[in-house]
Amino acid sequence: MKNKIVISIAIFFAALFFIAVGSYANIRKSIDEPLNANDQSMTIFTIESGQGVKEIAANLDAARLISGGGFFEIYVWQNDLGSNLRTGEYELSPSMTIAEMVELFATGEYGIKSNEIRVSIPEGFSNGEITKRMLERGIISEDDIDLNNLDIDLAEYAFLPDSDNTEDALQGYLFPDTYNFYKGTSLEDVAEKMLDNFDSKLTEKMRQDIKDSGMAIDEVITLASIVEREAGNKEEMSTIASVFYNRLKIGQPLQSDATVNYVTGAGRAMPTFADLEIDSPYNTYKYAGLPPTPICNPGLDAIKAAIYPDETDYYYFLTTQDEEQRTYFSKTYEEHLRNKAAYLK
Repeated sequence: MKNKIVISIAIFFAALFFIAVGSYANIRKSIDEPLNANDQSMTIFTIESGQGVKEIAANLDAARLISGGGFFEIYVWQNDLGSNLRTGEYELSPSMTIAEMVELFATGEYGIKSNEIRVSIPEGFSNGEITKRMLERGIISEDDIDLNNLDIDLAEYAFLPDSDNTEDALQGYLFPDTYNFYKGTSLEDVAEKMLDNFDSKLTEKMRQDIKDSGMAIDEVITLASIVEREAGNKEEMSTIASVFYNRLKIGQPLQSDATVNYVTGAGRAMPTFADLEIDSPYNTYKYAGLPPTPICNPGLDAIKAAIYPDETDYYYFLTTQDEEQRTYFSKTYEEHLRNKAAYLK
């Protein structure tokens, strides 16, 4: 009887523990992730004089800018910012996190009166996707969307490859990040700010390590762009990079679906047989080696993965198309085929 009581108590406290862990994970998720990362629409949100944290939180929730007022209150309380939230008008988006909103309210720096727009560029965006987002947000105009018309001295950016085509030269180097721009900023100024950011992110040690590896910066960034589009998560990027490096070493085609999608623009999870027959230097099923340019603008994690790949014996990988997007690596083609039969259903 005594043992049963002890076991019951243990089960009770274990249940409490797992409930607490689950609750904490849910709170962190609601604070660290935006309500809708893909919704870039802007809403004018006003904090009136005399409004407290609870009222501000409720108004944000009612405006469908956050997933629950309580999470906003928790974040403000944890960071002791209750007395720092400034009155004024702000441009907010469901793609912003609670932390980003609180930063704006606490500094008052980017209120609507400042005529600045905050815009996030995700890792893996192409040049075209970047200009489209800048246009949609009202940062640039319809008459200023051609990257080839920019009056930029590319020679000032030593990391850029030589190219007669400005857009091709910039692909891969417009660093994905969150920026603040004034309305009506020129595409030239946008590009220069993103290039300056890339320049600051690629440290001297990283540049030296690239040089020591025998690779050129443009080769590393091209590989990073493929890793960015191929990886299901950041944790596997270095292993995926190792697969491509192993193939490059023996002259085996990279066979990257991401490069084929770059040619077709289809965005298919698996290219069709017709896609794989397209005669393009970006079709890494037909041509060995790296494609001519990066296929997107990679983030810092993908760049680091391309500089510091894992050491593996893998030559193949596949990623499942379910919500978990698990990646399975193989040393041989036969093992790869078994993985395809087992996990791609």
